[in-house]
Amino acid sequence: MEKTLELAEELGCIKYVKLDRTNKPIECSQEIKYLLIIDFESTCWQEKSSGFPPEIIEFPVLLVDLVTGETVSEFHEYVMPTEHPRLTSFCTQLTGINQETVESGIPLGTCLLLFNSWIKEMTEKYNLSSDSSTGNLYTCCTWSDWDLNLCLENECKRKQLKKPLELRRWIDIRAVYKQFYQRTPKGLKGGLKDVGLEFEGREHSGIEDARNTARLVLSMVQSGCKLTETKSNPTLSSDLNNRKQQPSDRKYVPKIYLKENLNNIKILAPTRK
Repeated sequence: MEKTLELAEELGCIKYVKLDRTNKPIECSQEIKYLLIIDFESTCWQEKSSGFPPEIIEFPVLLVDLVTGETVSEFHEYVMPTEHPRLTSFCTQLTGINQETVESGIPLGTCLLLFNSWIKEMTEKYNLSSDSSTGNLYTCCTWSDWDLNLCLENECKRKQLKKPLELRRWIDIRAVYKQFYQRTPKGLKGGLKDVGLEFEGREHSGIEDARNTARLVLSMVQSGCKLTETKSNPTLSSDLNNRKQQPSDRKYVPKIYLKENLNNIKILAPTRK
């Protein structure tokens, strides 16, 4: 083993990253100043081939200040599933969320309205902005693309809900972790362990997973990892702009057809070219 390690060092195959496990304020040139750290929990089935789409049942969001390392606010709601209202025993065992909790929860549409109100308040309080020239730059952060690119995206489409603009761009911190440390973590718990941290709380609790993700992100930033967005969903406005810029192969061209009728002229409707 020692000879293998020595050979790997000689070949330059090993990258050493200094770990700073102190709680001192973060001092780095991060352009992003705040993160919305998200970890949804959803309905699930033991049989992967069940064919049922997941519905969000826990909606936690942490607003983390990357300068101080503090979580300055938390948004947390339990959500009532409507497509498949009954949780499976597998889902309850995995997430710790029981049937009574989701039945006393709120519909996803209501949850998104409350989130919009919360993020508006946070934006005004901490001068958050999607442009660093006009305020404190912020974005979302998730462990993989699943939460925002698949789960919320697809559920909003199925239920005809408007996905908040703030949740359309994010950092896949798992992908960043793999690139920064040059290794694949064994889940969030494994990623924490690899940097010398222990998972705190219950695994697969959305709020606990989000808090542990925040701890891992701060550790990575303290070790010199610079965060940049890895994914985004197009917004409605950008879609419209793209449509205006791109030539269309189907245009409505006004053509006037004249028809004589007792010295009168009729103008017929335009036709599609």
